[in-house]
Amino acid sequence: MTDILFPPFLTIALTGTPGTGKTELSKKLEEDGYHVLHITEFIKKYNLPSERDDERDCEVVDMDALEEAVFEYQQQARKDFSQAFHSENLSIKDRHISPKNLPVLLIESHLAHYLCDLAVVLRTHPNVLKIRLDERGYAEKKIMENVLAESIDVVLCDCFDYCRRVYEIDTSNIKLSETAECLKELIHALYDDELEAYEMLMSQSTTENAAENSTEMNQTLADGLLSDVLDSCSEEDDGAVIYEDNDDISDFETETNPILVKYVPGKNDWSDLVE
Repeated sequence: MTDILFPPFLTIALTGTPGTGKTELSKKLEEDGYHVLHITEFIKKYNLPSERDDERDCEVVDMDALEEAVFEYQQQARKDFSQAFHSENLSIKDRHISPKNLPVLLIESHLAHYLCDLAVVLRTHPNVLKIRLDERGYAEKKIMENVLAESIDVVLCDCFDYCRRVYEIDTSNIKLSETAECLKELIHALYDDELEAYEMLMSQSTTENAAENSTEMNQTLADGLLSDVLDSCSEEDDGAVIYEDNDDISDFETETNPILVKYVPGKNDWSDLVE
């Protein structure tokens, strides 16, 4: 297939329990040239409505307002990327040459998986997480709340409810630089895998539609987020999807890409927590 004119633009959540390393890791990737949106800073910058929860010692943001604001940001980021991509006469083949050429926006927050349908979850052994949160000066109640959440996979389970594809990186015993390399490897491989699905859909659409409609269809596909394209054959989004035993198996349920397989959830063993 010939090189597509408009590269699909992915939005990937970098999420996890507080203390797993999201902010530090995302800032490292940002320094290396990747496109990153930090939700905590975003909420403050745009003064999004929120309320103080004194009992939990945190701010609770208005999720409807956040979703709307992030959606607008995503659309503008995609347009800006597309303009820069073509003004520099780049090809989709150039996507891995430089981080700024990769059509991916990484959204960093423990709320990010509510805003994306692709998610990377940072995991940390609960014992290690407790030490990290202690060092941050968290109150004991807040520490135990987060340690328990990590122990029972709260964020991971949320991701499976809200996201189409989910991956994990264990940050318990590796350096920031090593974690960064893992995340880079994962997002580049994920982009290539999604691009392949995109190209197949483009090809099918061109074949199945009459010539007078194919140009309009291709433009629609190119201008939309890849997630919108892949979801275009499904029903309108009604929020979280709870998967039942009799649900159809997802197209991406069984990974074939060896890099993606390395980060498929289910490899964490925290059985030492149980006496």
